[in-house]
Amino acid sequence: MKEIKISETYTNNKEVNAVTKVIKSGWLTSGQITNYFENKVSKYLNSKNVIAVNSCTNGIFATLKALDLKKGDEVITSPYTFISTINTLYQLDLKIIFADISMDDYNIDFDQIKKKITKKTKCILITHFGGNPFDITKLSKIKNKKIKIVEDAATALGAEIYKKKIGSYSNSVSIFSLYANKIITTGEGGLISTADKKLAKRIRNLVNIGISKTPWVRTKNKIPYLYDLIEPGYKFNFTDLQASMGIEQLKKLDKIITYRKKIRSLYDEELNNLVKKEIIKIFTINKNFKGSEYIYTILINKNKNKKLRDNLIKFLKRNKINTSVHYIPLFELGFYKNKFNKRNFPNTNYVYKNIISLPFHNNLKLKEVKYITKVINNFFKYETKKK
Repeated sequence: MKEIKISETYTNNKEVNAVTKVIKSGWLTSGQITNYFENKVSKYLNSKNVIAVNSCTNGIFATLKALDLKKGDEVITSPYTFISTINTLYQLDLKIIFADISMDDYNIDFDQIKKKITKKTKCILITHFGGNPFDITKLSKIKNKKIKIVEDAATALGAEIYKKKIGSYSNSVSIFSLYANKIITTGEGGLISTADKKLAKRIRNLVNIGISKTPWVRTKNKIPYLYDLIEPGYKFNFTDLQASMGIEQLKKLDKIITYRKKIRSLYDEELNNLVKKEIIKIFTINKNFKGSEYIYTILINKNKNKKLRDNLIKFLKRNKINTSVHYIPLFELGFYKNKFNKRNFPNTNYVYKNIISLPFHNNLKLKEVKYITKVINNFFKYETKKK
């Protein structure tokens, strides 16, 4: 058995040919191919405005900047996600307010959000854990309608709640990732989706250095060199090279999700005995929702052995199976470690100490899934005998 990777990109010659065509065209940066890609994503999401950027992280930054949040404004967010959220909040001098996660789906807990809201709360920045959607419709119950809703939807492209795609809800701004290990990829990249035309215009300006006309637009002018500075912005723009790859990847998105569902079903089936015995827990997606199928995780239940999770990771590695942990809590990271009291987030702490992400990608064969689950079942069989 060859080594099994935790994730892999899913590409073929169509992406190669598309990128090659752009290279031969002579126009590599933001241009008509980027515009075409944005329009295709907009149609897929049923969104009024989509802006492609060079990363999800910078997409979050530009969105928060465009929302005119002020220094010291409170932003409620999850401590159980990647560092992009907390870094952008810190860089913008916003006050970070963590709310613990739910044990049902590892998303931020709505009841905890309600408890954290104060007069200084200006924004709620939610994440969709592993592409498993948080029910953003619940946020409409919050009395203060001036609180901005931003979705770190890095892993949620293709996900739906109540048959509406994440990125299509009018009361929030959604930011997706196109990083190398995401559902679809352009190597690096991100997408911002919003129904607010005025906000979209400002974000588009901010991510293009703040100038009034992009180089591509200026080539169509009678006097191409003329442009103005609307406000100081950032070099967060997307490129036609990335967009050409994105167009081909987007065509495969539904196919990618369908195959991953097949892998999930097989994992569920082969690990069902461990679930029945309450040795592990597998989170389930709300029947009214559709996940993007980004990761597959198991949670070791009622674990009193602090080394058990890491022992399983080592055992899998010895059997040529790579795994990961999504995620290290943000309050456990060195720079932020002394800024928050970790004891306030028991669910986050428990999940972090007991969760494992298994290989989950479109190059993964079903026979490899059976091998992985066989190794896991053997591990727990051995652990049970030890007791």
